[in-house]
Amino acid sequence: MTVENLAILTIGLEPEVQKIIEDLLANTKVTAIPMDIEKLMGDLEVSPCLVISGYPKEGVSVIELAQMLRMQYQGLPIFLCCQSREGFERKAFIKNGFTDAFLLPMDTMNLRGALSDTLAKVSNGAIRVFRPVKIIDVEPGAKLDFDVSVYLSANQKYVKVSNAGDELDGDRASRMKKANVNNVFVPAEQMPKFYQYSAQRLKSIGKSGKLSVTEKKEKLTEAVRDLISNLFTNEAVGFESGQDLMKDCSEIVKSYIIDDAENEWYARMQQVLGEREGTYSHASNVSTFAALFSMGLAVGKPEDLALAGLLHDIGIAELPAELQFKPYEEMNPDEKKLYHKHPEMSINLVRRRKIVVPEIVSKMILQHHELFNGEGFPNGYFGDRICKEAQVLALADKFDELTALKDGKPTMTPSQAVAFLRSEQAKDPSKIHYNPELLKKLISLFPVGS
Repeated sequence: MTVENLAILTIGLEPEVQKIIEDLLANTKVTAIPMDIEKLMGDLEVSPCLVISGYPKEGVSVIELAQMLRMQYQGLPIFLCCQSREGFERKAFIKNGFTDAFLLPMDTMNLRGALSDTLAKVSNGAIRVFRPVKIIDVEPGAKLDFDVSVYLSANQKYVKVSNAGDELDGDRASRMKKANVNNVFVPAEQMPKFYQYSAQRLKSIGKSGKLSVTEKKEKLTEAVRDLISNLFTNEAVGFESGQDLMKDCSEIVKSYIIDDAENEWYARMQQVLGEREGTYSHASNVSTFAALFSMGLAVGKPEDLALAGLLHDIGIAELPAELQFKPYEEMNPDEKKLYHKHPEMSINLVRRRKIVVPEIVSKMILQHHELFNGEGFPNGYFGDRICKEAQVLALADKFDELTALKDGKPTMTPSQAVAFLRSEQAKDPSKIHYNPELLKKLISLFPVGS
């Protein structure tokens, strides 16, 4: 992201947060100033297009800071970014003046998206930002009022396939489908035109008032973000609070994951594939894959697998910030030892928040990193000592990792992902990480070449 004469103002950010911001805004001018309320209320030399603030010093509440910044920078996007969970209430912060609030490092992917969208808007299109749209929502042969591109992850390049005002060629759409392209990309500033097109299309096929698959996915990710944020930042820990959180979990599972999945198994699978990795997208994707695998493999209850998928990694947020997104293979022995505790941390957090889940859900969360050959963690269980539901959750977790969109790497198709897991186990029988019987059945669920 880079355009001359665009300036970002950061105020009193923690050093680690400041570094994250500067990394995300490489080559864009960032002016950092300390948290000085009197100075903030005066005239500054910089005229920013975006303001990013940390927590205020003692004597001023976050709400008061939000209101003061909103008075000073009317009309500008103002973000709150911090690492401290204490007192973090995103909805209250937004209500009182902040455009959005981000708890890092959990919210790094969401912050990246918000920064991209903001700079695209204030640069009047000089910075191009693309948003994913599920290809199932774009009808071949229909006139589209927005540009459509595909993303070549290996080359990190967007290639336009149709211009606004043109039709998406049916032959091209068919080739994309055969190539397992599940997402196309629309310029961020043109997304309102996509939403309008989608609403009209759904109305024409008798589904007025329904959501497109793209919008449903967006709402799922936002619901998961709200859920996980509440798990960490809401100070209430009574039984009633736990019931409310469990109700939120159940509503997400029912409305966004289980709904129509049994009747549209493979279609639902395709709707989730190819997402970028992030805290909330990973939770929602694993939840969906786990429920679908439960149906396809006839193991456990889909709603239990979905619930475990939502909560399986929440303990990672209890780890030091520098470990939360560090690749496992880059961790030193002491870091790995600490990382191995996150399944137990997840269970402890669920219990601490008084969320009453079925016993099998707790087992899945605790055992989802156990490996069939006994080399997993935290307890080194092997074979059938690992409950089958946890083995299915482990497959869903790895499946999302392999099929996720990653810059610089080609995206695996479903059949490629499961074939990869099987071939890795075949190379070395001592390294059987996943139940061979379940893996064999899973492979059979995907059409050849899918």
